[in-house]
Amino acid sequence: MKYADLIALIRGHESFGVISHFRPDGDAIGSTLAMGLALRAMGKQVHMWNEDSVPSRYAFLSGAQDIGALPGPEEELPQVLICVDTGDWKRLGDDAMARFNGHPCIVNIDHHGTNSAYGHLNIIEGGAAACGCIILNIIRALGLTVDAAMAAALYTAISTDTGSFQYGSTTAEVMRQAADLLECGIDVGRINCLLYQEIPWDTMRVNAEVLNNMVVECKGQISHYSMPAGTKARLGVGLEATKDLVDIVRVVEGVRVSAIFEDLEDGRIRISLRSKDPAINVAEIAAHFGGGGHAMAAGIRMKGELETVRKQVLEKIRGNVQ
Repeated sequence: MKYADLIALIRGHESFGVISHFRPDGDAIGSTLAMGLALRAMGKQVHMWNEDSVPSRYAFLSGAQDIGALPGPEEELPQVLICVDTGDWKRLGDDAMARFNGHPCIVNIDHHGTNSAYGHLNIIEGGAAACGCIILNIIRALGLTVDAAMAAALYTAISTDTGSFQYGSTTAEVMRQAADLLECGIDVGRINCLLYQEIPWDTMRVNAEVLNNMVVECKGQISHYSMPAGTKARLGVGLEATKDLVDIVRVVEGVRVSAIFEDLEDGRIRISLRSKDPAINVAEIAAHFGGGGHAMAAGIRMKGELETVRKQVLEKIRGNVQ
């Protein structure tokens, strides 16, 4: 059986923690929820955590309120820690790394091709369109019935990580999985409306800022935007409003690679990279600066001044489009 070691481990333990990367996206939240709900359906003791709060966009999912803050130093940790959709241990966040460092049983379930295999048990399927695709297969391998709450979480995971089924990772098997989830009784119209047609006003203000200040260069092949320190305060918005900015600059006609540079005001710059051309692997570009991700979507966090970091990364990008 493909997941025999994981199934044996789950059946042999009673308490579990499920966690994903900081600044969680739909795949991170959906995979966390689906895995946690499946374990609870087996009668296991389950805690679900994230270093950051659940984005409002995903708060409608059943069980989302159970994804809480990290356990305190006085709290006993579960027997098994399951990390989902997290390509590297450091992506859990500084506080999470400190709290769970040295945990004796870490399971790493992920779909990033650059995954560092940090778990004691690693289930890494780099070809999967979303971590949610892997979680669905694991739930089936456990012999569990996918209920409506699990299905909604998994649909959210798969839909968001495939760009609402627009990316090249959307295979026939992915569509079959989505169809199976619809048959579990989810209201796909409502879910899609909440995911894609209910944009907070804070996010719209940031989007306007990006559109007014983005740059298109290299004969229209590269688009990018830089957010200096203090921009969020000036606009009166929080970190959540800057989550998907790269998708705004990515859709310009003729653009092959896009980048967002965000000054986090803690001495680090967050870079989001997207490629629309399979010939340009942004995961390789990200890896050059200590980041990672997928061939078409990757990210970096690096120390330095915004202008210096932008210059270094753009030089690398330009070298790939010429």
